Amino acid sequence: MRISTPPAGAAHRLYLSQLSDYLHNSEQIQTAWEHYCAEHSDPETHQPFDDDAYGRRQSQRAEATLAAFGRVYYHADELVSLAEQQLLQLPASDRTRHYAWRLVLLNVSTQRLYEARDAWLDDRHKLPEAAVPGNAAYEEPLAEFHAKAWLYLHQWTFHGRSLIEINQLAQKEPHASPAPAKAPPVPEPTAKPSAPRR
Repeated sequence: MRISTPPAGAAHRLYLSQLSDYLHNSEQIQTAWEHYCAEHSDPETHQPFDDDAYGRRQSQRAEATLAAFGRVYYHADELVSLAEQQLLQLPASDRTRHYAWRLVLLNVSTQRLYEARDAWLDDRHKLPEAAVPGNAAYEEPLAEFHAKAWLYLHQWTFHGRSLIEINQLAQKEPHASPAPAKAPPVPEPTAKPSAPRR
């Protein structure tokens, strides 16, 4: 008998709600970026008219996307792990195999995002005292971290909705009910004791 997935707990529902917010916000950020590119780049070569302005706007996009991911960041790996468990409980199909591929991408992207943030924190501790928010010595390595993080967040923007869809499918699966308790077997009738000899 297949073990069914229990209904999502309150924490998991909150995490999925936060993920939904991120997906909405990140899609808006990406749409705004595409509009910017269309207006400030050559329509044939796609080269920006102003490289410096383009670079600043690109950095702002990465920073805004990371900020939007903020509430999801600390439990992103947990969301992926639970989705993997839920997927195992669903009947195998082309759809579930497609989801499995997306989960691999999300898992790798999440681990690399964590590694990138740890590397940035290490680098920040090594910065000279004169490197403070607002000057180039601080902002340039920070922008590099944002650019690297965006590559992994982009995977979440495109594939993160799979976690919500997997959860919806898992909740539709019939939940296994405990097997009814069996009544104890009726004892076999014992032989009638013989009358005592006189």
